[in-house]
Amino acid sequence: MFENAAAQPIDQIIAISRAYAADKRYDKVDLGIGVYKDSGGETPIMRAVKRAEERLVAEQRTKTYVGVGGDPRFVELMAQAVLPGRQMGQDFAGVQAVGGSGAVRLLAETALRLNPDARFWLPDPTWPNHGAILGAIGAGIERYPWPRFTAAIDIDAILASLDAASPGDCVIVHAGCHNPSGIDPDLAGLRALAEGLVARGLMPFVDAAYIGFGKGWEEDAARVAAIADIAPEMLLALSCSKNFSIYRERTGVALLVGRAGKGLNATMSLLLAIARASYSMPPDHGANVVRTILEDEALRREWLDELADTRDRINRNRAGLALALARARQDIDWTYIDKGYGMFALLDVTEESARRLREEVGVYIIPDGRMNVAAINLDHVDEIAARLVAAL
Repeated sequence: MFENAAAQPIDQIIAISRAYAADKRYDKVDLGIGVYKDSGGETPIMRAVKRAEERLVAEQRTKTYVGVGGDPRFVELMAQAVLPGRQMGQDFAGVQAVGGSGAVRLLAETALRLNPDARFWLPDPTWPNHGAILGAIGAGIERYPWPRFTAAIDIDAILASLDAASPGDCVIVHAGCHNPSGIDPDLAGLRALAEGLVARGLMPFVDAAYIGFGKGWEEDAARVAAIADIAPEMLLALSCSKNFSIYRERTGVALLVGRAGKGLNATMSLLLAIARASYSMPPDHGANVVRTILEDEALRREWLDELADTRDRINRNRAGLALALARARQDIDWTYIDKGYGMFALLDVTEESARRLREEVGVYIIPDGRMNVAAINLDHVDEIAARLVAAL
């Protein structure tokens, strides 16, 4: 059997991570893998997370399974933190998922089961794993345009491209801190996009991996709520990896947002069946940590303060990099980096240029030009900018 296998291409983000790890140069710069790094190059564990874990070690009495849907209290708390005022079982239903990626997979499979003819429309560009996940379940994939090197977003042009979609198709929408461009519409633009989707009979499929990394937890959550207020139904994937800095715990939520009278409970049973067939039961630790933080007012305040510190540093990095690039190369408008949100921004390079960056000057970015701005050390930003523009 094994001799019939054909080697599959390695995910470009994983490939860059491996190449960086194998590089022996002391001055190499990792702007590839999408994790937050502090000024010392570490991905810290939040103090609130540590305190929650200490409490769990002291108080937890069992390691039995948590059930197919995971911890329902965790699901409810996360959903209400993003969609305040809505009630579980009435306005939404959902399951604990294996990270944000797992949430996308569960929701995509559910949508495809309900509508086998549905196509999934992805922004171009988007996170590479969107296409990989949808391809793995045999879904039809289409693209709609998204800005790369400008902060200007033409919602009318996006909706015009979606005129080719059929009612019942799903449209992937980044809730904020777009990966990989960092370019988001303002709230009015997001509402216009949601209204356009509903008018065309399209299902918003919202991927919310970076709530709290944009303008603040409440402000970023309001973007998700704005879509939910307009769309009668919505698929929502939530991730806790970045905003709680618990990447390896693989903690997420797959939510169905709609009215119970419109088949919400029946769809929930399908979501549970797909989860059961996929991995049986989700892991507990990360969800238990998040639930502990959200249920304790002191821990919640501490976590929000730490999240604000993380966000502020990312914003300083964006501004600092934009200025440094402007000093290094004045014939390009770099303001799109400063005006963007979240961890990522794009550099206008070819795959060959990205290769030369790695091999010649030791700066690792994704071949499509994605840079993890959160990984920049501002003490060396002018040197990093000089190396980046050398490949243009």
